[in-house]
Order: sequence, then C-alpha cells, then structure tokens
Amino acid sequence: MLLLNKYTIFMILEIISISLFRNKKRIFKNFDFKLKKSEIASLIGKNGSGKTSLLDMIVGLIKPDSGKIIIDRCDINEIGENKKFKFIYLPFIDTFKENFSVQDNLMLWSELSSSEFTQKKLDEKLKFFDLLQLKHTPVSKLSQGQKKRVSLVKLLLSRCTLWLLDEPFNSLDSENMKKLKDVLLNHRKNGGSILLASHIDLKIKDTKNVYIKLKKFNTQSKESNDCWDSLR
Repeated sequence: MLLLNKYTIFMILEIISISLFRNKKRIFKNFDFKLKKSEIASLIGKNGSGKTSLLDMIVGLIKPDSGKIIIDRCDINEIGENKKFKFIYLPFIDTFKENFSVQDNLMLWSELSSSEFTQKKLDEKLKFFDLLQLKHTPVSKLSQGQKKRVSLVKLLLSRCTLWLLDEPFNSLDSENMKKLKDVLLNHRKNGGSILLASHIDLKIKDTKNVYIKLKKFNTQSKESNDCWDSLR
C-alpha cells in the first residue's frame, strides 16, 4: 500500500529508460525524464532531432524499443480508452475536417475527447483567440495562423491536467503568442502540467523548468531558472 503525506510529490509523467531506433539509427537510448504537477518543461531541438518522436511515444502513436512511459501513475499501454481523460495532445499540424466549419470541427473534437461545453463557453473561448467571427467559416478557408488558433481553443475547452504540445507557438503573431503564454502560465498556476516541443529556447517566467535539449543520436537534460521575459 502506498503511503502518502503532505510532502509527497506526484509525477504526472515519467519516462523510464526509453530507447528508440529508426532505420538502424539511435534516436534515444535509456532516456529518462520526469514531469511534476504544476510544471512546464520544454523539449528543445532542431527539426529532426526527435522532439515529435518523443511526444508520439508518450501518447502511444509510436512504440519505443524499450522502456516505460507512465502517465498519472498508469502505464501508457494500460490506459486504453482512458487516454482522452489523461492528456490533450496538439500535434505540430492538427487534423481537421477541412470542409467543416470551425465550430463543427470543435464540436466533433468534443465528442471524440469527451470534452463537454456549452455554446456560450465555446463562443467565449473562440473570442479569446479572435475567432468568433469565423466560427461558421470552413477550416479550408483559414490561414495557417488561424488554424493554429483553432487548435489552441481546444486547450481552453479541455479538462485534462496534462498538455502535450508540439511547436504551439508556430504560425502565431506576437499578440497571440502573448495570449498563449498567459494560457500556459495560468494552467500551471491551476495545477496543470505542460510538456511542449520547440525549436527555440522558450524562457518560462517565474517557474523552475526542465529544459531537455535533444540532439541527433544524443539526449541530455538540464534544469533552468531562467525567466520568460518575451517571446521573440
């Protein structure tokens, strides 16, 4: 029986001795990582360095050659349909029904992810990312930046505590980058945990973050107390 006390620190995500090989090339070897409750961590590396592969392993899209991935004290291989209650994953390029409207796409996503919300709440979140006037517009008519913001609305509607984000700031203008920064910091403040991938070093304000620098055929991690002054 696990005995808990007020000093117990829950790990929302644990990666234990993960190894991954592709075309006989080593991407990860015995890679370890932990993400605590109320923590933001960045996976930093160039394109092709393995950031997306790691996220795909966490969500079960890729099976590692060895090692374990634990989310909220459950082995990822044993979560099954409960995955949708454990985390939300926004890939680098999200998938939409291009001929469906913005609103219909989000309603379809809500059914698949069991995220319930009212029309009033949906309109409120669309307005936050300046999308309310586009809610009846087919996604095929949107720019890449607008599509990215539609994807980010899912974060505002989700009840998951763990957010997994692949290049979430890509295609955003400076105003919406600041909005997303506020969303991330507010989620952390409310007890949420975030693992995001980026090709640049994003400095997170007022928090101790773990920055993982991924290089081809090599992985290393370090902790940083840097402040997130801006998103340039």
